[in-house]
Amino acid sequence: MTQTESVPRRARQWRFASILLARLLRRWRHRRDRRLLEAMPDFMLKDIGISRSDIDHVAAHGETTR
Repeated sequence: MTQTESVPRRARQWRFASILLARLLRRWRHRRDRRLLEAMPDFMLKDIGISRSDIDHVAAHGETTR
C-alpha cells in the first residue's frame, strides 16, 4: 500500500466516525429535550403551543406539526 492509497481510506474512516458522532448527538439531544418538555406542567406547554401528544415530535424535529 502506498501513501496515496491510504488517504481515501482514512477519509472514509473519519467520515464514518463523524456521521456516527452526529447521530449520537442527535439522539442525546432528542432524549434531553423530551425529558425537559415532559417535566413541564401543562400550562407551560400550552403557553408555548405544545400539547403532551406533540412532545415527541417537537423534541425530534424542533417544531410543531401546525
